[in-house]
Amino acid sequence: MKEFYIRSLTAFAYATILLFPLFINEYIFYFVGFICSLILVFEFIKLIANYNHKFLSSDTGKSNLILYLTFPLYISLFLLSYNWVFQLFFLILIIITNILLGFSLLKKKLFSFSILKNRFIGHFYLVGSLVILFSMPTISEIYNPNYVFCFLSLIWVSDSAAYVFGINFGKRPLLKSVSPKKSIEGFIGGIIFSIIFSIIFYNYLNLGFNIVQWVILGLLTASAGALGDLVQSQFKREAGVKNSGNWLPGHGGLYDRMDSIIFAGPFIYLTIKIFLNVS
Repeated sequence: MKEFYIRSLTAFAYATILLFPLFINEYIFYFVGFICSLILVFEFIKLIANYNHKFLSSDTGKSNLILYLTFPLYISLFLLSYNWVFQLFFLILIIITNILLGFSLLKKKLFSFSILKNRFIGHFYLVGSLVILFSMPTISEIYNPNYVFCFLSLIWVSDSAAYVFGINFGKRPLLKSVSPKKSIEGFIGGIIFSIIFSIIFYNYLNLGFNIVQWVILGLLTASAGALGDLVQSQFKREAGVKNSGNWLPGHGGLYDRMDSIIFAGPFIYLTIKIFLNVS
């Protein structure tokens, strides 16, 4: 129970840091997002290098530096580009990468950790997904924080419900070889509550989606979020570490807290974009 309270307090503080700037000012939100992204890239590089801090002392260090430098490049290309064809191409590259990562959980070595060391995944899975996430408020070309608010809320609700259901009812492991503690019961509980909250959002937020579209968003967010959690668990397992960091009590690092968000973000962005264009 003590661990649950610690996790809850940490999650509340972390959510406040993300959501408060989101509703105050778009430029403050982008700044907070940029700082969070640098931390996430830092933790991701540590995970790949198995906590080797010598970033600039070798060819590995040069690759790490390139990973940092491509982040503002992607931001500029995506945010400043009003060409939907370019954005769609960028999205598809990221989604294909994430799908391959998902399949790698079922068929080992399809997309192994050795490829991570070449930084290929870092560019699309991590950096690209972060750019997509923090550009989501302008998905309708007018800044609207509710898109990000709904997405993050559904992720957090499904994650919390999966944790509670897993602790109390979990008997069958979801993918034992990757994460023995995650259960099918927890996964189902996460989906149920994500759909419930998506219906609540349908009744109280006017984003132009009908109830079927909201249910699809709830289902997709919970499912992709759970898969993202498993992908990161596999990364950590192959790296031989428990957490990506230790500065968030009860959670580990920022990457441990945002793994579901990073993975699910591109799928939700594309889905919302499609819904907005067909409405």
